[in-house]
Amino acid sequence: MEKLTPVHIGLMGHIDHGKTELARALSERVSTAGLDKHPQAKERGITIDLGFTMFVLDNYLVTLVDAPGHADLIRSVVASANIIDAAILVVAADEGPMIQTGEHIVVLQAMGIDTIVVALTKSDLVSQGQVEDVRTRVQTILEGLGFKRVEYVSVSAPKTEGIDKLRSTLLDVIVQKQGDVDGALLMPIDHAFSVKGHGTVVTGTILRGTMRVGEDVKILPLGSKAKVRSIQTFGTEREVVKVGDRVGVNLPDVSHSDLNRGDYVCAGKCPETSKCVFVRLTTNPLYRGRVSNRMVLSATIGMPSVTAEIVSFSQSDSERIVMDEVVSSEFDAALLLKSDIAVEVGMKVLLIRTDLPPTSMRIVASGSIIDIPDSVRLKVRKERIGHVSRVRDEDVLVEGLSSSKQRAVLLAGSPVSTKGGVKGTIDRPFGTRGVLSVQFDGKVKEGDKVVYVLFKEEEFRFGG
Repeated sequence: MEKLTPVHIGLMGHIDHGKTELARALSERVSTAGLDKHPQAKERGITIDLGFTMFVLDNYLVTLVDAPGHADLIRSVVASANIIDAAILVVAADEGPMIQTGEHIVVLQAMGIDTIVVALTKSDLVSQGQVEDVRTRVQTILEGLGFKRVEYVSVSAPKTEGIDKLRSTLLDVIVQKQGDVDGALLMPIDHAFSVKGHGTVVTGTILRGTMRVGEDVKILPLGSKAKVRSIQTFGTEREVVKVGDRVGVNLPDVSHSDLNRGDYVCAGKCPETSKCVFVRLTTNPLYRGRVSNRMVLSATIGMPSVTAEIVSFSQSDSERIVMDEVVSSEFDAALLLKSDIAVEVGMKVLLIRTDLPPTSMRIVASGSIIDIPDSVRLKVRKERIGHVSRVRDEDVLVEGLSSSKQRAVLLAGSPVSTKGGVKGTIDRPFGTRGVLSVQFDGKVKEGDKVVYVLFKEEEFRFGG
């Protein structure tokens, strides 16, 4: 196993389209929660957690990452997309592509997965004509989405028909992502549990660097320190593992009950822990809703998912000014997080409306982190409304924009406009009660509403 090249292949698709049967037909060994070992999965008859199984394909050690197809578990699908090199998209030939098929395609695209093998399952239950019709429908969906390689294989997992063809197709398309073996260790935790006599074991895929038995590591965002007692890859003891390896790590110094999916094992230069990030996003063209400020969403950042509020802004002369609503397909925003997570600049971000029904597209936007501020301070557009009190030959007197002469002095030189669109400039205070002398570019009359726009810096926090 030491000489095999590790690759991770995601297994995605709509519920009941045959993912788990396909995983069973392909796999040689089962890891944590593999093949629906979770008690609720057996009870409900669906995949409810990430499953990990393994098989050898030529010189590759393939980890098959089985992602849930049920609509309520989209965040687990996103988590799996962060650790895979390619994907098998399962589409049942007797049903064709469904709404979760579309969601999974959007997730793969957003996470930069550009190689897909479409497995047309249950092909033995329908005519060849219907298989071809489903294939054409999937092709239509995938066209123009930027995937570099898409292949199609018809299979029947219970009869093992097409499985050899699927294996050979995978061997032809898979390419291991080039990881940073010399960088600081980084591994997201996807499962954590206790083993009698050993203590806590965590499993995950190493995204960067190397890990050694006896090494001191840190757990984020918990902040705890631990020593690596032992490492395994699908039951085989390892002294050293590196980027791309899927591992189980014995960390007896930390309690498994304190750990969550998306926590990180790291060493050296670790990610920051934060409750706010600035992100650059692209809206999902299939999402039909609005994106308004302070909207509450589920934000998947790297592997962890956290409840977040979004505040979009425009940037001008190094100032970030809050927008009322997103009006373009690409935009910058602050994400205000409900809880601390470990983050790095460049991490992938996916925003999901989990409050929407599964019959609608719930993926709102995707992008990456561009900055990690200590706090979110943005300028907010505010209006003061006054009125024309007197029109004179040399100027126009305006009341209601300032409450005192001292405040009026500060407004000298500022632009204003009437509700009718006539622009003007504040000249100077008039008298002691905050009345302003204004020069307008056009005609105004007494009683006209006058608007002064100012930008006030405010600090933004989740829920406040």
